[in-house]
Amino acid sequence: MNKNIIYAEMGNPWQFPSFYEVASCKILFMDLHNFGKEGPLCGKLFINGVQIMTPHHDGFGGPIIISDNYIYLPLYHMIINNRSNYSRTYVAEIDISKKSYRIIGKRVEYAVVFLDSMVNDTLYYYNYSRKDDKWLRRINVYSVNRPWGWSERFFHFYHELLFFFRDLF
Repeated sequence: MNKNIIYAEMGNPWQFPSFYEVASCKILFMDLHNFGKEGPLCGKLFINGVQIMTPHHDGFGGPIIISDNYIYLPLYHMIINNRSNYSRTYVAEIDISKKSYRIIGKRVEYAVVFLDSMVNDTLYYYNYSRKDDKWLRRINVYSVNRPWGWSERFFHFYHELLFFFRDLF
């Protein structure tokens, strides 16, 4: 089996280049801002001067992975209501020729997506600010976005409680 490994472009979710040029494609991030307090950077994305519209999301982040005619990168969304704010993070695939995006896989558990590499059809990323194997996740690029099930919601709630009580003491 021949493995095709593609590594993410340099940088991390808080500091990555705002301009990439690959073959005949120019990728530009504009209006970068922190997603939440001290969160990763996100902003508007332009490919060859055309903005990729995200009407219900706060913006795209980096670093990115470029594979053939596709770009893989984090997509951030903040839901604000009366009682609290909810952050949603996704992994998005952008078709360079069509200038459109789709969300792949499920919603990411935490607010950080640190893309690492892509092996064949599997995308590897970290849910943490550092590359620690404990936080390594993977997703198949052909998977379809679907909502969380009850077990995933319970698991996420349990982890949020653990982090809350850990920070308390």
